[in-house]
Amino acid sequence: MKIIMVKKLGLLDDFASWGVAPNYARFFLDKCQEVDGHVALEPFVFNDSMHLTNPQQWFAANAAFWCRAYREAGTAEEQAETLASIRALFYVAGMLGQGSIIALIRQWWSVTYELHRLPAPNISPADTLIFRNGSASRFIDTTTGQRRH
Repeated sequence: MKIIMVKKLGLLDDFASWGVAPNYARFFLDKCQEVDGHVALEPFVFNDSMHLTNPQQWFAANAAFWCRAYREAGTAEEQAETLASIRALFYVAGMLGQGSIIALIRQWWSVTYELHRLPAPNISPADTLIFRNGSASRFIDTTTGQRRH
């Protein structure tokens, strides 16, 4: 399995675009692994600081990472995985009252529409449900949302 990683310089640019404060950016990077100019997520990340507790900053840092991962995704599967992560951030941020993050993700979603062709975060890029054995259990028509046989 491939470790999820992005180019460090691109991530630093995205941190700036998303308004991530330098101290949050440094802490985020310290919690990751750096390999040959890339930033890789660790299997477990935990904010063990006493002072870096601003939810908006953490949502912005994570959104910057996952949007960068989408930009660098090389396969449709990687794109779907990163879109799912961005979608999860979108909904959790909304439920936690992080309106500025919602607005930034909606703006990003709109700007990248030509790439993912999904009009909204609640639309799935998957048109089939595949089980581990590779068989498709059902097919969903993405234009109507109805089951096809």
